[in-house]
Amino acid sequence: MLQTAELLKKVRKLEIITSRMVDDVISGAYRSVFKGRGIEFDEVREYTLEDDVRDIDWNVSARLNAPYVKKYIEERELSVLLMVDVSSSMHFGAPGSKISERAVEVAALLGLSAIGNHDRVGLSLFSGQVDKFLPPRGGRHNNLRLIRELVSASEAPLQPHTNIAQALRNACRVLVKRSVIFVISDLLDHSAELATALKLASRRHDVIVLHLFEDAAAMLPSGVKQLYDAENGRFIRLTNHERREFSAVVQQQLARQQELCRRCGAELLAMPCQADIPGTLMKFFRQRSCRRSSRINR
Repeated sequence: MLQTAELLKKVRKLEIITSRMVDDVISGAYRSVFKGRGIEFDEVREYTLEDDVRDIDWNVSARLNAPYVKKYIEERELSVLLMVDVSSSMHFGAPGSKISERAVEVAALLGLSAIGNHDRVGLSLFSGQVDKFLPPRGGRHNNLRLIRELVSASEAPLQPHTNIAQALRNACRVLVKRSVIFVISDLLDHSAELATALKLASRRHDVIVLHLFEDAAAMLPSGVKQLYDAENGRFIRLTNHERREFSAVVQQQLARQQELCRRCGAELLAMPCQADIPGTLMKFFRQRSCRRSSRINR
């Protein structure tokens, strides 16, 4: 576990890095996708020549014996929940490029983008259970707290197993208003409950699954004879035939996960740890915005 001074140093460094990424790349793309829910009534004021007559509130005008118009404001604020997998398998990879480290960067980028757009952001850290839940709140200080929790969790003792379904069910119990939920995980959860939980969550919320994985896990180097299963704490021996087929199996799993999310109404973004994270997120947001625009214009 990190000491307090070292933890704060890491938090500050991550905030500076992600702030630059958000300012340079992500902010506009995020805003184009996650807009406010529409407009809401603010007040009535006296009519001026620049106003549209269609905005006149005739009931108020009749009561006050003068023309008044309704004034509206954009309902900007959204609630965003970052669900981050902190199970043992997330620690796969070389130091500096572990899946858990990339998950922290992705979550920090998304959190900073959301808060920069005046959205409320919450955090759910989960493994085989929900380890910590922070309800959505606004403000820069809240973002610093989320980054601190993320960094601390990535350095904490390993937790076995992954239960995304339980974390989704907990989120649905807590989140009252429709929210945007980002599930950040290596998706090593093959339970039968996952499809049901994902489908129910997608009915009430906008669910986006970010699948982080290490390239080495998809293409084993020659000579690898055994693997360590961090979720179950055991080694798995591989024959030459199994090693040759491993990559094909991984690709099949990716295809199944894509189909699962599609059937359940969620979106899936597969993101290798070696990828340019800000660029990948920006491309995804822009493609998502174009898809939504095309559906609206049909």
